[in-house]
Amino acid sequence: MIFLFFFILPFVSSQTIKQLNEISINEELPIGSIITFLTDKIPNLDQSLEYDLVTPVSSELDLFSIDHTRQSLIIKKRIDYEQICTKTNSTHCIIPISIAVSNHDTIYVYILPIHIKNINDNPIKFSVNRTVIEIEENDKNWYKKSYLLPQATDADGDLITYSLYLQNWNKPTGLFEFDQTNFSLKPLKSFDREQQNLYLLRLIAQNKHDKDVSIDIIIIIKDVNDNSPICEHNPTIFIINNTNSISILSLNVTDLDEGDNGKLEYYIINPLSGFTIDRLTGEIKFDYKNWLRENNQTKLFINVTDDGKPYRLSTQCIIELKFLFAFDIHFETNYTDDNLINIENIHLPIGKFLIIDKQTKMNCFDCLIDLNSSLDDIFYLNDKTFELYLNYNSMLLIRILSNYMIKQENLLLNIDLNVFDKNNPSIISTKNYSLILSFNKMKLLINSNILFIKIDQNIFLNEQISIFNRYHYCLNNHSKQFIINDPTNTFEIDNKYNLIVKKYLNIKQQQNYELILKEIENNQTEE
Repeated sequence: MIFLFFFILPFVSSQTIKQLNEISINEELPIGSIITFLTDKIPNLDQSLEYDLVTPVSSELDLFSIDHTRQSLIIKKRIDYEQICTKTNSTHCIIPISIAVSNHDTIYVYILPIHIKNINDNPIKFSVNRTVIEIEENDKNWYKKSYLLPQATDADGDLITYSLYLQNWNKPTGLFEFDQTNFSLKPLKSFDREQQNLYLLRLIAQNKHDKDVSIDIIIIIKDVNDNSPICEHNPTIFIINNTNSISILSLNVTDLDEGDNGKLEYYIINPLSGFTIDRLTGEIKFDYKNWLRENNQTKLFINVTDDGKPYRLSTQCIIELKFLFAFDIHFETNYTDDNLINIENIHLPIGKFLIIDKQTKMNCFDCLIDLNSSLDDIFYLNDKTFELYLNYNSMLLIRILSNYMIKQENLLLNIDLNVFDKNNPSIISTKNYSLILSFNKMKLLINSNILFIKIDQNIFLNEQISIFNRYHYCLNNHSKQFIINDPTNTFEIDNKYNLIVKKYLNIKQQQNYELILKEIENNQTEE
């Protein structure tokens, strides 16, 4: 790019125009910066009468001045490459300045071309922060579609390259591709809104200086009515445990479509006494006053239809009825705090369930009981007495009671108890308990004839394992003698209360061993 200066000189006897070598400077140098020393460019400048810049015709190009004290050319105004040099397509921006030097009857005019170099001082940017694209789901003509994307700009004129990523910085392989030629986004498949209704992409623009900027591309998959309503649980259990007020069940039905395609209506196919349903919300109400117990039907069938177009889709939900107001359930323990049970003797029951039929006001001994727990194997229930006992074969119990480094250990136990009327399984009572079992291991040793020990399966043959325990009433005195009863013939015992391993242990073959020690006393044995 070349700028021409026009200047007017007073009449002199002669003038000479000379061309100086081009110099280069960066744009945006600070005002007052020295570009060059004139004595290095103009010969015999010190001997001239006077010298100065020729004022340019355009004030926009009045960018420089001369510091006569230092005999240097300095920057007077801000030099912005994009403002001065981008008016043409030239990539070489030249601003020639003229320096008039007076020497007696001759004026020399020196033309100094100044090359303005572009620096990367402008950010690369998009005109928007994000763009939203809507794509219809299950579009059979997806391969014909493309969607225009915003382009980035760089005022410095640098070449911009683009890359496309998912929000997690993975490439959208198999989903979308970026068409560099048409600057558009092309889908690579048909999309199902119910599988994923939103895709977040990031379009990154980068110049040669490794500066980049990005925008978010939000892709929304538009809905069509292609899904029937779905019952979350089919059948759904309606638990009724209140005879004094109306019981309510909010039927949970979902339609993966949206808008009218997902708007639902509800109807009872087999009306039962005491039950009604809200047509729009699916809320089921039970009024005990209107219920006939002799009605043996224990299920409701609900038809659910969407409001989609052009075709309405429907499904059937099944409601299983559970009447929970027939039995009272109590859990009795020997402790004042029913939630905290101190285990000091593992032979005694943890507690006992008491079940009372509200109609007969008597204990129910022929009820069917279903008991579930967060720790199923740590206890067992006596089906006749409804007493709860610790299970000696529980691995968790063995791990707890074989660790004597911890003297007191607590265990949280959650129990769900279901009691059925064996003549009508829909009549059921349930109750939940949260118990804390507190194991006092010292008292357990004192009160029990059982000792739990833990052995590493990698133990060597003939290695000795001491079972002496000063708290255990059987194993606290070396004067006693024992013989061992081991059906597997894996262990022996010596007279110092050491178990001796006689076979290799393998946890995959056998995890628990139950040994019986019999005390030898007066030619008799006692277990």
